[in-house]
Amino acid sequence: MSRAGNPRGRRGGSPPSGGLLRWTLSLPARLHLRWLVILVVTAAVMGAYARVLVTAAPMPPSKPPTTRAPSTP
Repeated sequence: MSRAGNPRGRRGGSPPSGGLLRWTLSLPARLHLRWLVILVVTAAVMGAYARVLVTAAPMPPSKPPTTRAPSTP
C-alpha cells in the first residue's frame, strides 16, 4: 500500500487549484524571491511618493494675523 508511485499526490506539476492569479502571486515565494519582490514594491512606492512630493503645488504663504488699531473716541 505504498503511495510513492502515485503522481496525483504531487502538487508541483498539477494545475493550480486557486486559479491563475493565485498561482502567479505565489510564484515569487515558490522561487524563493520574496526579498526581491519586497524591494521592488518598496522602491516603486517610494518613487511614486517622491514624484507626488516633487510635483505638488507649493504651499501658499501664510498670512500673519492682522491686529486692529485701537479706536480712539
